[in-house]
Amino acid sequence: MGMNGFVDLLFLGSGIYLVFAACMAKKNGTIAVNVMLDKHTDENAIKDKQGFIDYMFKRIMLAGILIIIAAAVNLVNDYYFSSIALNWVGILIILAAIIVYVVAYKKGRKTYIEMQARSKSNKK
Repeated sequence: MGMNGFVDLLFLGSGIYLVFAACMAKKNGTIAVNVMLDKHTDENAIKDKQGFIDYMFKRIMLAGILIIIAAAVNLVNDYYFSSIALNWVGILIILAAIIVYVVAYKKGRKTYIEMQARSKSNKK
């Protein structure tokens, strides 16, 4: 296995982990730090935890599924086709997944953490 195959396997594992983390959040209410929150944010800062999980679930699932698809496309391409066009398809899918993830994270953080912290401090 070459370096491309190794990187594709890392992407595949990352996508699977995103899907797993989203499912665990939905099922158990546990938020995976470094997936749904950065390491500097306390889970207790989220006033509407279930609302945050519901908001992030679909978006994290979508990003994870896109990454799994991109990794599969690139693995098949690496071992069977060696097509530059197919390689670009995989790259574009990864970029789409990153955009979905970043936009969801920023909006979820703003709506469920920062806005709630502001409204909490305004009440004092």
